[in-house]
Amino acid sequence: MAPLQLVSDRQGVWSATANRLKARYDQARWITFALSIGGALLGAIASQLDGEARTYVAIAGAMLFAVIGFLTARSLGSQNATAWLRARAASEALKREAYKYAAGAAPYDDPATRNSKLNRQREEIEKSVDEMIADAAPDGKGSAPTGPMTPEEYIQTRIEHQIKTFFDPKANAAQRTARTLRRLEAGLALLTACLTAAIGVAKKDPLGWHFDFIVLTGVMTTVSGVILAHIEAGRYEFTVANYRATSRRLRNALTEAPEAFVAPSAQWSAFVNDCEGILTDANSTWVDKWSKKS
Repeated sequence: MAPLQLVSDRQGVWSATANRLKARYDQARWITFALSIGGALLGAIASQLDGEARTYVAIAGAMLFAVIGFLTARSLGSQNATAWLRARAASEALKREAYKYAAGAAPYDDPATRNSKLNRQREEIEKSVDEMIADAAPDGKGSAPTGPMTPEEYIQTRIEHQIKTFFDPKANAAQRTARTLRRLEAGLALLTACLTAAIGVAKKDPLGWHFDFIVLTGVMTTVSGVILAHIEAGRYEFTVANYRATSRRLRNALTEAPEAFVAPSAQWSAFVNDCEGILTDANSTWVDKWSKKS
């Protein structure tokens, strides 16, 4: 098998592995978010009931919190995030080397040594995830190149495509999610303040519903905290800043590039390695942020 094809195949394996692990992590995070709100609401309702109904609702709320504890321990532990991040880092590193090789940029600009150098890089990258091989996706489809690329193809496929189909859309999606959640939290906070003021002027049950609205304000405050914690855990605002900064840096690299490149050449290698360095910085910053506890 050609060295570049092997790198592309292995990149596909680790990309699919990272996607699967991240999907599990995100699913567990959203489930715990929903269950936390549900548990708080059931606890408030239980406090207003009597007899068997109170017992059943309280048990249901306790079960929700038990599931939250289980998911947090099993699916949201540091080892789960670390596994996903390591798989993604390996995938991105393999893709980086594949694009440099396909574009004929240094250190792969010498036909006599480029194959051996690529093989050594691939082996070195995969050594860092050797213990994860048993959990790797067996048939992931890679997005790394499998053949030579002209400068125009590299710029279009690697840089412009990455900006238009990944960094910009992902930043926009993260911003929409963060804004929606923050608006929801702000609305709850405002409603809590208004309800607290009303109770202060009137009484605990101003509408005569036999419901202690002070308990409700406590639940709303708890839910607001859950939303803020979810926003922080999701790193939405960091994602927006990181991806938009990367998009800007790549666009700047494109505007400073000459109209035509000669490949291979020192100028071409400098451009490719500069672009790949920008992408590596974005990935490293992202991995570092997710590696830290929120």
